[in-house]
Amino acid sequence: MTNRNGHSAGGPRVRTDQLRQKYQPKQIRVLFVGESPPAGGTFFYAGTGNLFKYTKEAFRNVYRIAAGADFRRTFQAAGCYLEDLCPEPVNQSTQEGERQDAREHSVRLLSKKVARMAPDVIIPLLKGIEPYVKRAVEAAGLLKRLRPALPFPAMGHHPRYVRELSCLLDELREASILPRELSQDTTS
Repeated sequence: MTNRNGHSAGGPRVRTDQLRQKYQPKQIRVLFVGESPPAGGTFFYAGTGNLFKYTKEAFRNVYRIAAGADFRRTFQAAGCYLEDLCPEPVNQSTQEGERQDAREHSVRLLSKKVARMAPDVIIPLLKGIEPYVKRAVEAAGLLKRLRPALPFPAMGHHPRYVRELSCLLDELREASILPRELSQDTTS
């Protein structure tokens, strides 16, 4: 049995959900919201793709992270977590409106997740999903915790993403939302 994206039931989504849960902190301080798990097979919690690479770079700009450290554990130790608006990949949707429909249909589910997690700060990671994330966060009663979206680190936007995320991480450290320092015992 396959879903509308051609993935078999119990296939890639189960794997991404399991990886995501493996790195969920007990207390989520900062919730990053992406659009969806990528269709191309890369995934933040698998340690692959632009989002992983450039988020790690921004954290390295702010924290002294040992070369051998497992960044996913560092991210977790900071109280950070990545959730997606859409549970199924939409980044390679070919039909007009399919991507927007998937975003629209995912708002309620994200709202429930956000309400359950109750993070201190919520950051959308793509300008195009910002209105959907805003509606989900508002429905969860946490609108004051929403920050403006960061540009997704692809198609030449990665320098801006790293710069803006680095500044935001510094700001969140100053506000004591993120820890001042991170332990270095996060090796894999």
